[in-house]
Amino acid sequence: MSIQTMTIQCQHCHTQEQYKVGHSDSEHTLVEAIDNFHGKTQIQLRSIIKKHHIDKVKFGYALFNCPECQTLYNPYTVEVEYDDIMLFKPFHKCQSCNTTLIRATEAMSTYTCKHCGEHLA
Repeated sequence: MSIQTMTIQCQHCHTQEQYKVGHSDSEHTLVEAIDNFHGKTQIQLRSIIKKHHIDKVKFGYALFNCPECQTLYNPYTVEVEYDDIMLFKPFHKCQSCNTTLIRATEAMSTYTCKHCGEHLA
Protein backbone atom coordinates (compact mmCIF):
# COMPACT_ATOMS: atom_id res chain seq x y z
CA MET A 1 0.00 0.00 0.00
CA SER A 2 1.25 3.47 -0.72
CA ILE A 3 0.86 6.69 1.22
CA GLN A 4 -2.17 8.77 0.22
CA THR A 5 -2.83 12.37 1.23
CA MET A 6 -6.24 13.85 1.98
CA THR A 7 -7.23 17.41 2.77
CA ILE A 8 -9.94 18.16 5.30
CA GLN A 9 -11.39 21.66 5.57
CA CYS A 10 -13.22 22.96 8.63
CA GLN A 11 -16.64 24.25 7.61
CA HIS A 12 -16.53 26.92 10.34
CA CYS A 13 -13.09 28.57 10.13
CA HIS A 14 -12.14 27.16 6.68
CA THR A 15 -8.75 25.99 7.92
CA GLN A 16 -7.39 23.12 5.85
CA GLU A 17 -5.37 20.24 7.27
CA GLN A 18 -3.59 17.57 5.27
CA TYR A 19 -3.51 14.01 6.55
CA LYS A 20 -1.59 11.01 5.24
CA VAL A 21 -2.78 7.41 5.43
CA GLY A 22 -1.22 4.12 4.39
CA HIS A 23 1.95 2.15 4.75
CA SER A 24 5.20 3.10 3.10
CA ASP A 25 6.90 0.86 0.59
CA SER A 26 10.11 2.22 2.08
CA GLU A 27 13.26 0.17 2.04
CA HIS A 28 14.34 1.71 5.37
CA THR A 29 15.34 -0.62 8.12
CA LEU A 30 14.23 -0.05 11.67
CA VAL A 31 17.77 1.00 12.62
CA GLU A 32 17.77 3.66 9.86
CA ALA A 33 14.33 4.98 10.82
CA ILE A 34 14.68 5.00 14.60
CA ASP A 35 15.49 8.73 14.76
CA ASN A 36 11.99 9.47 13.39
CA PHE A 37 10.60 8.39 16.76
CA HIS A 38 11.04 9.98 20.18
CA GLY A 39 10.92 9.29 23.89
CA LYS A 40 9.66 5.93 25.13
CA THR A 41 8.97 4.71 21.59
CA GLN A 42 12.59 5.18 20.60
CA ILE A 43 13.80 3.48 23.81
CA GLN A 44 11.48 0.50 23.25
CA LEU A 45 12.53 0.19 19.60
CA ARG A 46 16.22 0.22 20.52
CA SER A 47 15.58 -2.53 23.07
CA ILE A 48 13.70 -4.65 20.51
CA ILE A 49 16.52 -4.24 17.99
CA LYS A 50 19.13 -5.21 20.58
CA LYS A 51 17.37 -8.16 22.24
CA HIS A 52 15.02 -9.73 19.68
CA HIS A 53 14.75 -11.21 16.20
CA ILE A 54 12.78 -8.81 13.99
CA ASP A 55 10.45 -10.54 11.53
CA LYS A 56 8.65 -7.65 9.81
CA VAL A 57 8.49 -3.85 10.01
CA LYS A 58 5.81 -1.54 8.56
CA PHE A 59 6.10 2.24 8.56
CA GLY A 60 3.23 4.53 7.75
CA TYR A 61 0.56 7.01 8.71
CA ALA A 62 -2.89 6.52 10.17
CA LEU A 63 -5.61 8.77 11.53
CA PHE A 64 -5.91 8.77 15.30
CA ASN A 65 -8.18 10.81 17.53
CA CYS A 66 -8.26 11.91 21.12
CA PRO A 67 -11.31 10.34 22.82
CA GLU A 68 -11.49 13.37 25.15
CA CYS A 69 -10.95 16.30 22.75
CA GLN A 70 -12.16 14.55 19.57
CA THR A 71 -9.19 16.10 17.71
CA LEU A 72 -7.55 14.28 14.80
CA TYR A 73 -3.86 13.41 14.72
CA ASN A 74 -1.76 11.89 11.98
CA PRO A 75 1.47 10.50 13.47
CA TYR A 76 4.17 8.66 11.59
CA THR A 77 4.03 5.24 13.13
CA VAL A 78 5.61 1.80 13.03
CA GLU A 79 4.51 -1.78 13.60
CA VAL A 80 7.23 -4.29 14.46
CA GLU A 81 6.63 -8.03 14.44
CA TYR A 82 9.36 -9.89 16.32
CA ASP A 83 10.22 -13.29 17.78
CA ASP A 84 7.50 -14.90 15.61
CA ILE A 85 4.65 -13.95 17.98
CA MET A 86 5.21 -10.44 19.34
CA LEU A 87 3.88 -7.15 17.94
CA PHE A 88 4.98 -3.66 18.95
CA LYS A 89 2.81 -0.62 18.17
CA PRO A 90 3.63 2.69 19.87
CA PHE A 91 1.09 4.69 21.85
CA HIS A 92 0.48 8.26 20.75
CA LYS A 93 -0.68 11.04 23.10
CA CYS A 94 -2.94 14.07 22.61
CA GLN A 95 -0.94 17.29 22.56
CA SER A 96 -3.67 19.13 24.50
CA CYS A 97 -4.68 16.75 27.29
CA ASN A 98 -2.11 13.91 27.11
CA THR A 99 -4.82 11.25 26.64
CA THR A 100 -3.78 8.13 24.70
CA LEU A 101 -5.01 8.39 21.11
CA ILE A 102 -7.15 5.74 19.45
CA ARG A 103 -7.58 4.88 15.76
CA ALA A 104 -10.07 7.23 14.11
CA THR A 105 -13.00 5.22 12.78
CA GLU A 106 -15.93 7.65 12.83
CA ALA A 107 -17.15 10.09 10.18
CA MET A 108 -15.02 13.24 9.88
CA SER A 109 -17.93 15.34 11.24
CA THR A 110 -17.40 13.62 14.61
CA TYR A 111 -14.02 15.28 15.13
CA THR A 112 -13.18 18.85 16.08
CA CYS A 113 -11.01 21.44 14.35
CA LYS A 114 -7.64 22.03 16.04
CA HIS A 115 -7.95 25.76 15.31
CA CYS A 116 -11.51 26.76 16.25
CA GLY A 117 -12.75 23.75 18.25
CA GLU A 118 -15.93 23.29 16.21
CA HIS A 119 -16.92 20.01 14.59
CA LEU A 120 -15.38 19.61 11.15
CA ALA A 121 -18.68 19.41 9.28
